[in-house]
Amino acid sequence: MKQNGANAAIKVKGRNIELDEALPSKVQEGLLHVAGSHFGSLNHATVGFGRDGHSYSCIINLQVGTLKMIIAEAVAGDCHQAFDQALGKIGRQLHRRRQRMEDRSRDQASVSATA
Repeated sequence: MKQNGANAAIKVKGRNIELDEALPSKVQEGLLHVAGSHFGSLNHATVGFGRDGHSYSCIINLQVGTLKMIIAEAVAGDCHQAFDQALGKIGRQLHRRRQRMEDRSRDQASVSATA
């Protein structure tokens, strides 16, 4: 998988909370895996964590290839659960976008074949 700068491409931020040491490495591994399995190149990503009362929120901004920015947000009992839920949403969005791109290329190929 191609990536522009392993540590520079993914930024992890905490708003009014202290992040444990394992979370940034989990974030990096998860994002690289999801982006790599669907598109292959991760341009950049920002992951923000915050506290909302008794729960924690995670918001992921991700850009792969030439696609527009993909955003997902989740709220859970701890930061790890919130990240896992938001990462699942990012994975589903990437899968749908890849399917749409494949469908368009198939449609264009069939149109050019009949012309």
